[in-house]
Amino acid sequence: MAVLVFSGKGGTGKTTLAALTVRYFYEKGKVSLTLDMDPDAHLFKLLEVPLEQTVGNIVDRVHKEKNFELEPRKPVDVSDAEYFYSLVMRDVLIESEGFDLITLGKPSSEIDCYCPVFYWADLAISKILRSYKMPYDHIVVDCDPGTEIFPRRILDTIAEKVGIDYVFIIIDGSRMSLDTAIEIRKEIKKKEGLRFGEVLGLCNRIDDPKMQAIIKEFAASEYGINIAGFVRSDIGIIEGALKGEGILKKTGLRAFEDLKKILQSLGL
Repeated sequence: MAVLVFSGKGGTGKTTLAALTVRYFYEKGKVSLTLDMDPDAHLFKLLEVPLEQTVGNIVDRVHKEKNFELEPRKPVDVSDAEYFYSLVMRDVLIESEGFDLITLGKPSSEIDCYCPVFYWADLAISKILRSYKMPYDHIVVDCDPGTEIFPRRILDTIAEKVGIDYVFIIIDGSRMSLDTAIEIRKEIKKKEGLRFGEVLGLCNRIDDPKMQAIIKEFAASEYGINIAGFVRSDIGIIEGALKGEGILKKTGLRAFEDLKKILQSLGL
């Protein structure tokens, strides 16, 4: 099993590269547990599956049941944890060919903190990872922008249960994306005793070979970040995004070919 985490500054293309990675594993006949931990929740669109419920929606529902704004449905002999897990598995987990998807989402404005959403998502993911004969070959995690996910328990749980092989920090060639990469690496260094593997930069939408060489050298010398590879900009992905199309079956994507070569070079 390989566990891949996509992190970085907002707007660098984390979600697109995570989706292309799911496609890569799918084409190899492997099944991925895919976790969209970005509250903005766009991964389902690229993976071409309908999204009806998120963990945030379930938090809202249980909150209203407990406050009698909705009729409580939890059986009296079932714990809160078991009840919530059952709702996530029934209503949030999307089962598709080649991957399953859990989407974090966000709570309503009545709950002004993401803490319960992350807490219950962590509980559900922890139970999945502990399940007998877990049916997944790989795990792909699309993080929220910046470092917000690292103080939460979700990545810690994955690192404890199965280990994280690669944390890809997506870089768009800007100094801001490199600064964010440094902050992410600092957060990972705090996770002593947890199984975090290689932390690598992954450059997105950089086409010119001379610019690629400059960025690779600058990232290594000034930031100590090794660049695993470069993914070129792709008109097919841009056009598809404008039309609301997914990328699982779209042909002729040079970004996918670039990412495929990078993943293959890492033995994935």
